[in-house]
Amino acid sequence: MELTRNKIFLGFTFALTWVSWWLLSYLTKTGIIEYQSAFGQILLIIGGSGPTVGAYVAIISTKKDGSLEEFHSRVFKLKLNPNFYIFAIATPLILGLLGLGISYSINSQYFINNPIQPISLFVPALVVSVFMGGIEEFGWRGVLQPSLTKRFNLFVTNLIIGITWSLWHLPLFYVTGNNHQGNSLFFFTLSGIGYSSFLTWLYTKTNSIFLCVLFHASINATASTGLMINMGRNTYYYYYSVFIFIAGLLLLLSLDRKNKLFELD
Repeated sequence: MELTRNKIFLGFTFALTWVSWWLLSYLTKTGIIEYQSAFGQILLIIGGSGPTVGAYVAIISTKKDGSLEEFHSRVFKLKLNPNFYIFAIATPLILGLLGLGISYSINSQYFINNPIQPISLFVPALVVSVFMGGIEEFGWRGVLQPSLTKRFNLFVTNLIIGITWSLWHLPLFYVTGNNHQGNSLFFFTLSGIGYSSFLTWLYTKTNSIFLCVLFHASINATASTGLMINMGRNTYYYYYSVFIFIAGLLLLLSLDRKNKLFELD
């Protein structure tokens, strides 16, 4: 039955997202609309809602595999060790700053062409990113991870989620005006698997979808304020993707070790 829930989730998610985003790709490539136009942004938002809406469709359609009430108990699981909140918000920011520091050490002129936004913008960007990206985790962690871990170990589960998450973005690489356009899907997938490792670790430790939403939102907020190496056809982004990939897998390796800092209350 869990396989059925996953099939419903993935089928609906990819259908809604890819129809919207491939249409957006066609309309922007042919010049019928611009990416930043109202209709372009509507298509972007509809496509981005795929994992969230897909999660609810899958859960409501497979109540025997877990009720909506049980799902919401994980969405709103908030009473946790404060260190997990710090981890969820600060980790993407720290990883991004480390990447920038490495880039600066290689090329002291890096920030001339890659300016950083004022750090004060991170908090409002984080709030916006909860709804513009973060709630994708209703599907990736709320539906997909619990189902996959009943069949596979965490490394295989994470690999499946990371690759699926990355491929879900595929149409954006062909949308004129989007920052994915023309960039490397391979290195994007590497970083996707890496970031997914952190989310896999976080969900395994807490069973809280909300914390995963915060972590995902922090990734987006860090990127939008220029506090990480943003996607581009350059060696900095390639190195950063490899760095995230390795860092995430190392975190998964540490999962079975006792760590009192991240014990549940």
